[in-house]
Amino acid sequence: MQPPDEASLHARGRWPPSPGPRAAIVGSRNASPYGEAVAEELARELAAAGVVIVSGLAVGIDAAAHRGALNGGGVTVAVMGTGVDIVYPAAHGELAARILAGGGALVSQFPDGTLPRRHHFPARNWTMAAISDVVVVVEADARSGALITAEAALELSKEVMAVPGSVFSPMSVGTHCLIRDGAALVQNARDVLAALKVPRSEVLDDPLKTPQRLGFELGRAADGIVIHLSDTMAVSAAELARKLQLPIAEVVGRLTSLELEGAVRRHDAGYLRSLRRGKGRA
Repeated sequence: MQPPDEASLHARGRWPPSPGPRAAIVGSRNASPYGEAVAEELARELAAAGVVIVSGLAVGIDAAAHRGALNGGGVTVAVMGTGVDIVYPAAHGELAARILAGGGALVSQFPDGTLPRRHHFPARNWTMAAISDVVVVVEADARSGALITAEAALELSKEVMAVPGSVFSPMSVGTHCLIRDGAALVQNARDVLAALKVPRSEVLDDPLKTPQRLGFELGRAADGIVIHLSDTMAVSAAELARKLQLPIAEVVGRLTSLELEGAVRRHDAGYLRSLRRGKGRA
């Protein structure tokens, strides 16, 4: 499949963006809290270092990548499988508006008025690969569309990178296969910046770092999580990890436990405190 020329894309917002490196961050729509947290934090740090974040505006990893770029004060581009005048999914209308307000763009190879069709999205994935310098796959099952983006990147001689996940998760099958077949393993934003030849000193944090202190108190995380949540404004796992100064993996694990206990509930943009508290410790 031959992607369209960049200049021929339909666009809303600033297109093309300012010169500089571009990284596509893609993955599953059925992302885990871990995957969303990693995608958001990677995008935040890369955007803060001046990297334009490219993704597809879908639920799951795509939305987390766009949010992370915006939270990092950077620019993000959404490549759409519809016309740029039709936001899909419709629930991401506010996110699309934030992308435009942040100096980014909505782009598409399809003319205005084009409705979402299944066959549009593989073509959209090729376009994402074509306009990016590297493609980072965060979570993908064996049949994920993100693997089409990775395949396109390889065909277009772009670097493919992947974030490892749990061996027990079906969302790790695709990324682990990519790594097995030669994709660069991503442990942190520094790995992506190195591939883009951006100086490491620009990195603010390391979203996948091993704890500097192994003796951290999980109880502190549990208490702090609920303190930092409200029942009206969702907070992402990545933001909670920064506030608590704890590894994302630990915070995501505790959030999952709190969700099972009924103390917190998930939302598209993060986590909310439940109005009805569970019986478990929070």
